[in-house]
Amino acid sequence: RFYCSTSRHSRVMHFKTSNQYVRSVAVSGNGGSGNTATNWNTGWTALSQHSSFLPADAMHASSYGALYGNPFYSNNRHWYISRYTADCDDAAGGLSSQHHIWVRLPGTTRAPTSAPTPPSPTSPTSSPTAAPTSPTTVPTTVPTSPTVSPTAVTPMTCSEFYYLGHTTSGVYTISPKNGSGLPDRRVYCDMEE
Repeated sequence: RFYCSTSRHSRVMHFKTSNQYVRSVAVSGNGGSGNTATNWNTGWTALSQHSSFLPADAMHASSYGALYGNPFYSNNRHWYISRYTADCDDAAGGLSSQHHIWVRLPGTTRAPTSAPTPPSPTSPTSSPTAAPTSPTTVPTTVPTSPTVSPTAVTPMTCSEFYYLGHTTSGVYTISPKNGSGLPDRRVYCDMEE
């Protein structure tokens, strides 16, 4: 499931796809070869609030195929994420967009399909419950509170918290690049269905 919005216009991109190539890229983070515009502009379903031109209008796909950079785009409209810019159904540049990607891992339950709720300064900090005892495909130890002990491995996304049984919306600590030395971040995770 893909979602992005920006302060530059009112369109929202919110869709899911059945395309196996896109799903494998979302799980692995690597696209390798084989990325085409057809992977993005067919086999997708609009979800709540979807009003963007992409992915339907995607005419091009990047050759490296990963989800960062420019995996699908048309002449003036991009899904683009990099260190310096982020575009959502536009090509204006800057960092005023938010992008979300949810992946359902094998053996897990359905993720929520509503659009994410942006964080508010007064959002209460949640206390996620302990991880479920059933096996999961996410190789991590989940802390029992948003504050992570130094010996725990912090989930890298809100989706990992959700799939590990943390279904209460609130502020969580994630590690965008576990083990890379980048600092953990506190983010608002919308876990509502």
